Amino acid sequence: MLSSTKRTILIFIAIIMLAMCASASAEEQQVNLEIANEYIRIIINTLEENMGRFSVGTTGGDPDRAGDENQHLIYGGEEPWTSYTTVRIGNQNWVYGNSTNRRAGRSGSYGTVVQPPAVVDNSLVSSWQLGPILVTQTLSFARSITTGLMDTAKIEYELLNTDSVSHLVGLRLVIDTMLGQNDGAPFRLQDRAILTDTVFYRDQMPAFWQAFDSLSNPRVMSQGTLVGGEVTTPDRVYFSNWGSIVDGLWNFEFQPGRDFTRSGEFELDSAIAMYWDQKPLAPNESRTYVSYYGLGGVTISPGELSVGLTSPWQVRGDRRHRESFTIVAYIQNTGKGEARNVTATLSLPPELELVSASSTPMRRNFGTLDVNETIQTSWQVIPTGDFSGNVTYQVKVDAENSESSTARRSIEIVRPDYLDIKLEGPLALGIENERLSPLPMQVTAEITNTGGAAAHNVTAVLSHPMFRLPQGEHAVKQLGTIEPNQSATAVWHLDPSGVSGQLVYSLTVSSDTDTYIKDNFVLVPYIEPKVFVGEPQTTKAKITAGEYFSIPILAANLPDFRRAELEIGFDPDMLEIVGRSLDITRGTLFVDTSGETAKLLDWQTPRVDNIKGVVSGISGDRGTGNSLPSAFGTLITIHFRAKQSGTAEININNVSLYDSQLYSITAAVENREIVIE
Repeated sequence: MLSSTKRTILIFIAIIMLAMCASASAEEQQVNLEIANEYIRIIINTLEENMGRFSVGTTGGDPDRAGDENQHLIYGGEEPWTSYTTVRIGNQNWVYGNSTNRRAGRSGSYGTVVQPPAVVDNSLVSSWQLGPILVTQTLSFARSITTGLMDTAKIEYELLNTDSVSHLVGLRLVIDTMLGQNDGAPFRLQDRAILTDTVFYRDQMPAFWQAFDSLSNPRVMSQGTLVGGEVTTPDRVYFSNWGSIVDGLWNFEFQPGRDFTRSGEFELDSAIAMYWDQKPLAPNESRTYVSYYGLGGVTISPGELSVGLTSPWQVRGDRRHRESFTIVAYIQNTGKGEARNVTATLSLPPELELVSASSTPMRRNFGTLDVNETIQTSWQVIPTGDFSGNVTYQVKVDAENSESSTARRSIEIVRPDYLDIKLEGPLALGIENERLSPLPMQVTAEITNTGGAAAHNVTAVLSHPMFRLPQGEHAVKQLGTIEPNQSATAVWHLDPSGVSGQLVYSLTVSSDTDTYIKDNFVLVPYIEPKVFVGEPQTTKAKITAGEYFSIPILAANLPDFRRAELEIGFDPDMLEIVGRSLDITRGTLFVDTSGETAKLLDWQTPRVDNIKGVVSGISGDRGTGNSLPSAFGTLITIHFRAKQSGTAEININNVSLYDSQLYSITAAVENREIVIE
């Protein structure tokens, strides 16, 4: 029998072994990855099921408020699954990420993971191939429009069409909002507290929404940004209960006036669905959608009538451009009895004014406010354009049976973004080996923000009416956000083949604030269309009697080229084509290499007469709709054997060239003499 001491030791070892196995199993089943800063954290699910779904929560939360540390902003916490994203392609609804057995998105189509979730440059990056569309999700930190702090999650989707045809593509983002333990708090937008199914459309979209459980003692204040900055304004935003939204992959049962009780159950459970409606996405074209969700910035003045103020922390304004914004005032009766004849009065500094002063009263009347009741009101305000710096506004709330309460909030007025554009390209092109040089030509734009505010949604579009874009190049470059005193660079490659002269190209750069145009010129020399006998191709330095060598028959700078017919003459005493038609190679101009695999085009096998020294019946046709704008390549390659020393002539005869309309193309012809040692 074991002694009690040995038995104790064995039990202790067994416990350690079990703990080690449990630890290894936990590592194999890691639930999530996360990034965090001093305000919030973003979590992405890495389990096989629900991989790619995310949640947001606080770490330190609002630095000016205690009690909102380590709280949920999206339901799901450590194992996100309730919020998901739909990509609608044609009539099919694809759900981003891996499949689920849960209620949220179970019936959707699912794609193939291309990039599992990973931390890249302090962002959570992943990508899935959803049918013909490659979707990349990037989760990172952004600066809140109301707090000015990096306490907001930037949710970004890039959609790239990897197909050879266009598709109608749209995106829906569902966020299962949560405030700590509160899953049914009202959404607050401008003058409204949303407690029932409600929709907003793009043309009347509020800049942001906020949610909190109590103004006097909020556990967490959340905020979603819908308009402004780098955010992509949705076409539609629905506020409803989570169950109804997630049961529909795209459309769902929406009932205006219905409260947020979860469909099929009995608890309040609010959620938001943002839609970017379907638009055509061309082959190789990409589109990006950005949304913000995080903490809300509200300045609170406590009292029997608690007052909260929110507005952007920074606005742009000068004489060139003035940006209007919304001031929202929240008022809660935190006294012991009803407040009667409640009023709120806005006071603005000289540097701010109402957008519609004649129709917008500074003073608002609300009548009676019950105990714990919260109301809100808003004003549209704009800088006068004469000042940059910090200013303060205030809202004073009065009631006939309560002490007044005043809240003050500061806002920074900055100069708008201003983009300085430097556009560079070659002043003139040269000619090298019958071709323009350099080809393609490179054009570079350096765009610098010399203003006082970030330039958002910067797009650069190169217009080139006489040039072509090489395969894979795009005229439009999305540059995103350029911060003050920062620059972004965009590069294009252009093919000017087939045109000549002093030619212009233009760059149009736009941001949320303004549009800029910059022109540039390049001198393109004229190159004569030509068919010529190319240099002999041999493995030795010299061609000697008995050696084999190849001769390419080349075409250069043929405009709109489709078809060619010709004969080749050679000195039969000096040269022979031993393999006859077997020693003839199809020209590269009759092979279509524009697709993933090369395609042989119409080509007639020539006839070889070594006695007369003629290769006849040479003919090739690229076909309807497949002409080359400026052809450069071989029409045919012939493999000769040198019979004796001397000089041999190779001549191009009876050349006929045709464009896409089968009109003749005029071209110079150059023959060649071959020296045989």
